[in-house]
Amino acid sequence: MGNVPRRRHLRTNAWLPALVLAAALAMSGCIFGGESERDLSEYFPPPPEDGAPQSQEQASGTAVGDGGAATQDGAAYTPPPEELENLEVAPPSARFAVQSFFHLIATGDLSGAYQRTSTETRERISAEAFEQRYRDVWAEATIGGFSWEVMPQEDQNSSSHEVLIRYQTTFFGEIEEVIQARTLRQPHWVVDWTPDLMFSGLGSPGYLISALIETPARGQILDRNGVVLAGETEITIIGVHWDSISDEEFVLDFFTDRVGIEEEEVRARIYQDVPSYQFIPVAVLALDTSAEVIAEFEQLASQGILVTRQTRRFYPFADSAAHVIGYLQEINPTELAEWFVEGYRAGDMVGRDGIEQSFERTLAGRRGGSLLIVDPIGRPVREISNRPAIAGADIRLTLDIRVQQLAETALGEQPGAVVAIDPRSGHVMAMASYPRIDPNTIVDGVTQEEYETYFFDQRQPFINRAVEQVYAPGSTFKVVTLAAALEGGGYEITDHISCPARWMEVGDQPLRNWKDVDQGRITLSQALAESCNTVFYELGLSLDRIDEQLLPSVASGFGFGQSTGIVGLNEEDGVNPGPSWKEAHVNEAWFTGDTLNMSIGQGFVAVTVLQMANAYAALATNGVVSTPIIAQSIEPSGAPPQLIERRSISVLPVSADTLEQLQAALRTTVSQPYGTGFYVFRGSVLRIAGKSGTAEDQVVEPEALADIDDEGAEEQAEEIDVELNSERSEDEQTQEEQAEAEAQEPERYFTHAWFSAWTNFEDPRLVVTVVLDDGKSGSDDAGPIVRQVLEGTILNNWVP
Repeated sequence: MGNVPRRRHLRTNAWLPALVLAAALAMSGCIFGGESERDLSEYFPPPPEDGAPQSQEQASGTAVGDGGAATQDGAAYTPPPEELENLEVAPPSARFAVQSFFHLIATGDLSGAYQRTSTETRERISAEAFEQRYRDVWAEATIGGFSWEVMPQEDQNSSSHEVLIRYQTTFFGEIEEVIQARTLRQPHWVVDWTPDLMFSGLGSPGYLISALIETPARGQILDRNGVVLAGETEITIIGVHWDSISDEEFVLDFFTDRVGIEEEEVRARIYQDVPSYQFIPVAVLALDTSAEVIAEFEQLASQGILVTRQTRRFYPFADSAAHVIGYLQEINPTELAEWFVEGYRAGDMVGRDGIEQSFERTLAGRRGGSLLIVDPIGRPVREISNRPAIAGADIRLTLDIRVQQLAETALGEQPGAVVAIDPRSGHVMAMASYPRIDPNTIVDGVTQEEYETYFFDQRQPFINRAVEQVYAPGSTFKVVTLAAALEGGGYEITDHISCPARWMEVGDQPLRNWKDVDQGRITLSQALAESCNTVFYELGLSLDRIDEQLLPSVASGFGFGQSTGIVGLNEEDGVNPGPSWKEAHVNEAWFTGDTLNMSIGQGFVAVTVLQMANAYAALATNGVVSTPIIAQSIEPSGAPPQLIERRSISVLPVSADTLEQLQAALRTTVSQPYGTGFYVFRGSVLRIAGKSGTAEDQVVEPEALADIDDEGAEEQAEEIDVELNSERSEDEQTQEEQAEAEAQEPERYFTHAWFSAWTNFEDPRLVVTVVLDDGKSGSDDAGPIVRQVLEGTILNNWVP
């Protein structure tokens, strides 16, 4: 991964000076692609298979020939394809030879067309070189097919025939070319071929076809208020020009002493096998390099040290929102092969990850350029066609950089993620993930070793933990279990159920609550607020006995197990397990133990942070689960914005009354002393509703699950270890208890801390969901982050 300087933008009204400048670089291939030795046969239509004759229209994909109809005098007659393709029969006329030649070219039978050429042609060019020349020209001009017409004339055996060719190109559109095909009789009629039969003027020795590409300005990425998150800036590049170097030691000392590059690296960069007249970039100067220093460097041109300026992508907020925005990187060979016909060339920078990648075509705009005939030293001698470049459109995000930075500051250097979403519109105002990488460092050019260091970092800094990582949701999922119990389990929110420290309804080993004290009989609303595991085991067992598919079905209605449909980001679907899922993925039956684990957000269930935030946004409002929005609009220059619409995914499978009851229960989690969020938000001026959660990666081994079923549960001796000792806050759990719990915890487990909450009961304005990869307590570790983001955003009036 080198630092490849980007091509300067060319003004369409000043292309000729730019072409003259580019001519000096033609032989190096930096500007002009030209015809080459590369295998580009994919751009040339293949010959028809033996035994599968094709019509002229089928062969070329366009109308081929003189129109297929005879005029009154018969001059426009085109023989049928089988006659034009029959190389065993001598052409009866010069006109026929020309028709046969172009028909064979159009059908891709280059070898056959070569047989229709003159002896002089074969002395000038071999069959292999003939075919390669066509392939190169077609690839450079992005020709996908063509139609031809030999213009009518009275003399069928004239020595010259005018041919109208209409090329269909991917990049330049239709190109119309009129050429003169010269014929000879040797003793049969043949075509005296030169490259002029492709494009007029190409026949001079050493002349080539070259596409000069104009890369337009890349569109900006903006936050919701128009603040630039990704734009373009001018950079200063310093390098060498060997034809001007008189003292190599001076050059080496300059780059080591003044620019600060190791001598070995300097030598590797400047001693390249390139033409001596070519500028070799060595270093990109820092953006804050003073004008005085740059002016000093510019005085060294006589020593072979040159300074040039280019534009490049720039991310003014460094690593802030880096996972959402993405970054640019040099196009890879696979992309180049696919996008060559769109004007992409080696060394171009293209989007990687996030918005930069998802909206590559939109941000990059449409490349323009000119199709030229150039002389042997690269000077343009004829412009065949051109198309104007179209600047890339801006992408406006729903992110607010102030909320984004607040969320990132609150998260700090703890691996995890924060999502802040406006539940009324679905607009994602912040999506923070840590660790992350400053995209400027990658655009500047990192070595392969540096890139691999990033890529193989065990902390996975390239992963957007908000959408590309799945977690067991823990107790934040209990609201789903409660919804299923109220809608399909026959329970009422005011029902009292025992909350013992140990629960013995399944198996010989107890399932434990996170509190070691029996809480007595409590309402389901209180059970959610204080997150009583044993109550939810009871609910899970009841749901499983009614229908083992009931809880997974309700979870699906909350949007789990499917993508949210957010536009612009890659996301994981998560896992909403059930009987059919387990059969397909684990090759085992669904057991009661699976439902019990799922009832407290453990076992196989796995969600993304965005899915959880989106589900709580539906809970906070009208119960409709809709696509969250992070790319708000596409804004082409001089045209109205194109809004990205929100759409409904599902409706929470609960009645209006049940939805109100769930909302009230989530409020008590924060407002009542027994709630797990009470101490987190004590003293806050905001009115908060939400839920904490602490989850383990893998709670029960598959073997243990397989031993528990409905019919023989009382005979089983396997323990389902689902104790979540860190659910309580520091005020309720002694340090001794914590130490004991941590000592007993298997080393292969580590816990995730969750908290999801919203503010403003009557008119919810913001939902914030946090997960920490290695948090011990949802309340103690994740809760304060949620509070900081909610209060900072609302009290500063950053929510519209």
